[in-house]
Amino acid sequence: MQHAAAASPFFDADSATPEREALLEAGRLASLGELVRGLAHEINNPLFGMLGLVDILLADLEPGSPEHDRLLLVRQSGLEIKEITRALLRFARAEPNDIGTFSLHRIAEEAVALVRCTNADKSFELREDYCREPLHVHGSPARLGQVFLSLLVNAQQALPAGGTTTIRLERDGDSAVASVTDAGAGIDPSIRKHLFEPFTTTKAGTGLGLAASFEIARAYGGDLSVVSSVGTGATFVLKLPLAGDES
Repeated sequence: MQHAAAASPFFDADSATPEREALLEAGRLASLGELVRGLAHEINNPLFGMLGLVDILLADLEPGSPEHDRLLLVRQSGLEIKEITRALLRFARAEPNDIGTFSLHRIAEEAVALVRCTNADKSFELREDYCREPLHVHGSPARLGQVFLSLLVNAQQALPAGGTTTIRLERDGDSAVASVTDAGAGIDPSIRKHLFEPFTTTKAGTGLGLAASFEIARAYGGDLSVVSSVGTGATFVLKLPLAGDES
């Protein structure tokens, strides 16, 4: 028996409303942002002291000596940690209400950089395939970045044993199209048709990430869809109307 398509998947849940879920998501993101900012501060203070001490010790050692080379490795690891905290802070400081016209390339690149910085699983590979043509869209870079992060994390979780995920950007007429393709096990049709409804998930978690991403895409005049079958992976497609050339 076919059910009539709802204007928004939020109306399909008995106890869920767009307003309630938006408030829950906004509260969660605000709390997460505060936690990230505090955590980055606590990490940066001792890290600054450690890197300063390493530089002092390096100045007293002979370049090329085993001790000097070991300290260079310590220094490089510290700088990598510093870059990770910078990436987290950039994401945490983003303002969801900062609406304007932005480069979709920049939003995608920042999301990919954050995932790479915070991903300890080296068997998970991210490939980028971006068109050279500028793609400017209207919306909030924080919210659109949230969509990319949700899709990238979803792809990573679809590859528990590792594998490759490809993120593409291209133009289709008057639309900018971003796709995230994983080589995972695919999505069962019984789950796929409810995938953008709140609390629908194929893994542990709230199941709100894809539903929120769907609503963000719709809020900016776009759409979010998925193409998948069991055994062939999944491709999530974000389609947004192109804005003017201003950035």
